[in-house]
Amino acid sequence: MRTSVLTPYCCYLRVYEPVAAFPERVRSSWVAAGGGVPDRAQPGALVVAEQREALAALLPVLPPGAFAGDHEQRAYAMEVDGAVLFCPDEPALRIREALSDLMTALPDHVLKALLPAGGLERIDFSALRNCPPDAVPHILTARWHVPLVWFVIFGDEERSVGMDPVRELRYRTPMVEARRRVGRAHRLLSQSRPDWKLDPLAALGRWIEAFHPHSWVELDYGGLVHLMDADTLTSDKSAADVTTALRAVAQGNDEEALTAYHRLRKRWWALRVKERAS
Repeated sequence: MRTSVLTPYCCYLRVYEPVAAFPERVRSSWVAAGGGVPDRAQPGALVVAEQREALAALLPVLPPGAFAGDHEQRAYAMEVDGAVLFCPDEPALRIREALSDLMTALPDHVLKALLPAGGLERIDFSALRNCPPDAVPHILTARWHVPLVWFVIFGDEERSVGMDPVRELRYRTPMVEARRRVGRAHRLLSQSRPDWKLDPLAALGRWIEAFHPHSWVELDYGGLVHLMDADTLTSDKSAADVTTALRAVAQGNDEEALTAYHRLRKRWWALRVKERAS
């Protein structure tokens, strides 16, 4: 894929739902009147399209996706056993939630330096606040690393690596497996490590519970693959390390659990260091 836009150093956790899970007005934009499936862009192409829009923030206006209705809705797609599942990119929801988080975390004078002039005043957050309780984004994004808690969802056998023509690493699992693994990990750690803060794991569990039970979950390393050489990419077994750590905790083998954890920390710290050097 040739582009003058650099793929962002981000990874993505996506949920793909069956067509029936979406309102009719949304379905009609993805599925043709005759019941056919529209042409589906490669995930990398859609990520680059998002990045092009984000670069508009360099101008004295906010990205088009910041305002509902400004943006033609796109969707990632996955085919499973002949059925097509969709993951809408939902730019308005994702941008507004990111801005809401920024407004909570940062003081006003920092926000004014980060956002275009008058940007905050132009955003109508009431639309987001008035969304129904289950209006959660289908895509979670992390920069310069993969949150370790995301690997709880997947098994090593669900990992796939591509090198040519497109470099990629992704995991995919059915929703029933994702919920089972997250629930089991939360119960295990709650009982064996009651002093640990399990908020990220609990939040992940709530997020996947918001979607259709016949959905699929995908972890896409996205632009992170460009920070990893071929050997590092093919040898990355982070989900397996998380599984090993959890199994060791269940067996009371603290030494093995710590070894797996430190292996994970070392692997992902090497990437996060590059963020500080950029």
